[in-house]
Amino acid sequence: MSNKAIKLVSPIGTAVYPKLVIPDTAFDDAGVYSCKLHVTKKEFEDFKSQVDPLVEAAYKAECDKQGKEVRKAPSTPLRIVEGQYEIFAKQKAKVITRNGETLEFNIPLFDSQVKPILDGPKIGSGSKIRMSMTFNPWFVPSQGWGYTLRLREAQVLELVEYSSSSGATSFSAEAEGYTTSGESFSDVLDEEEKVSPF
Repeated sequence: MSNKAIKLVSPIGTAVYPKLVIPDTAFDDAGVYSCKLHVTKKEFEDFKSQVDPLVEAAYKAECDKQGKEVRKAPSTPLRIVEGQYEIFAKQKAKVITRNGETLEFNIPLFDSQVKPILDGPKIGSGSKIRMSMTFNPWFVPSQGWGYTLRLREAQVLELVEYSSSSGATSFSAEAEGYTTSGESFSDVLDEEEKVSPF
């Protein structure tokens, strides 16, 4: 039995560093979409009870295939991190198949009314999100057996947008002092060139 196409839907949780619109390229040039979801202990245990039978069946199938008990990878998508119950899902933005075909992915987003979100909001930590995933077991001899929760869709129930670091400052305004015109240096040069006889 193949578990690769088995769909799972998470409970609603609090997103931590979600990368749902623009993939993260820090560790993979192709980019990776991902989301860590913090949920309650009960929600975590209820979701884990759906995943555990899939894990057991897929692990047994791999051991049978290898003809021996294989090592399990230490990291799993369901984990407790500093007291937080976390569900982690991810999806590569670009995959090259064995026959050389390039497949590109994005994460379809939906609002609370299940309407597609098309404007690419800056979905930040603290947003309330539900994820749709598929169970994806894998085996690499050097790492052992493990599984990924492959992120397929996300529903944004409450949006907390992150702010861009550009323009942010540690300073406060003063009543008096120098103020800028708001023009860039290149704009000023352009204006001077228009009136300069030289």
